[in-house]
Amino acid sequence: MSNDKNAQELLKWGLTHSSNAVTAASGPSVEQISADIEAGRRPDLADPHLYDAIMGKSEAQMMREELSVAVDPTRTLDDRCTALDNFEMLIEQIDNANNITSMKMWAPLIALLSASEAELQTAAAWILGTAVQNNDKAQMAVLEYSPVSSLVDLLQSENAEVRAKAMYALSGLLKHNPAAMDQFDQMDGWKVLKSALVDPNIGLRRKTAFLLNALLFQDPNLFDSPSSSTTPSNTTTSTATAVAPVTPATTAAGAPAAPLERGPETLLTSVPHPNVSRALLTSGLLHTLISSLLPSDSNHADLLPPSGPDGDADPHTDLDYAEKAATAVLTFTAKLPPAGTPAQLDDKSKALLKALLDQLQGAALDAADGSTSRWAELGIEQQDFDAFKQRVEAL
Repeated sequence: MSNDKNAQELLKWGLTHSSNAVTAASGPSVEQISADIEAGRRPDLADPHLYDAIMGKSEAQMMREELSVAVDPTRTLDDRCTALDNFEMLIEQIDNANNITSMKMWAPLIALLSASEAELQTAAAWILGTAVQNNDKAQMAVLEYSPVSSLVDLLQSENAEVRAKAMYALSGLLKHNPAAMDQFDQMDGWKVLKSALVDPNIGLRRKTAFLLNALLFQDPNLFDSPSSSTTPSNTTTSTATAVAPVTPATTAAGAPAAPLERGPETLLTSVPHPNVSRALLTSGLLHTLISSLLPSDSNHADLLPPSGPDGDADPHTDLDYAEKAATAVLTFTAKLPPAGTPAQLDDKSKALLKALLDQLQGAALDAADGSTSRWAELGIEQQDFDAFKQRVEAL
């Protein structure tokens, strides 16, 4: 019915803006044509597809059509994957991503994460990751459909592409999102990240190390702190999103007070952020992370599996991975109590940290780049390395 109305409005607009002389000489008036359409005498102009053909479909309509194909089990796998690819391109625009919620599309999309076909799982995880990327509204809206558990399951898939896209989606979902972090912590997702840190795919190892550093960095807790409330008054994770205080004396007399800026949706809950540094220790992730930076013949390092499709690549020598993993370890140690205050670390963690300190103080693996030490080779700043050294030597 709305398409009929749109077609009539389009026709009226076209006739109204045409030359009156031409209109008078060439045919009936706008009113007569409208009456003919309503009476059913002009089926050619009442075609419901006429408006779409001339003006094009709205992006919301295209999203509906693509999702309809994607969830239709009678369509070919190629058709369904193509539809999901098209859908992903549409929701790269943040307004369309937020329309997923208003158009009630999250449920069928999250259901596709559990599809039997790896291709559909990959495409659905890609859509989820794109939708929540730097989008706090989508990050919160999707939590109703328990995406964290589905993504944690996909991280254990035998398909490397599924695991990679699941990591992409999980990273976007957990970013500055205490509610999602709480779900992740409750299901002990740390063990899955520990497995990802020894994945045969070095690319996934890099993404895991990067995520661990991001989670440590956003966590307002210190190592010995209880979980922190994330209500706006207590939030300290990012000064970029903090509301600047308004000084009453600077407000003009009689002028209305400026409205306070609303913070991100993810930081407006009362859910406490889990203590990430403590979780890394209790899950064994810390041991795995540090061991990955030590040579395989180290007395303290766990023997980690090599990477690569043939199992012949040493992750210790992968500069990109080593940079990300070392940064995560330094972020962890920055949360330890200051020198002179005993840290509740087990003996193995202390030994691994001291072995890493020796390694970082040693020679660069590739002297050709001009670095005089391993820490400089990994792009660590002097002041950051000095702080790390001070904390470790105090253990």
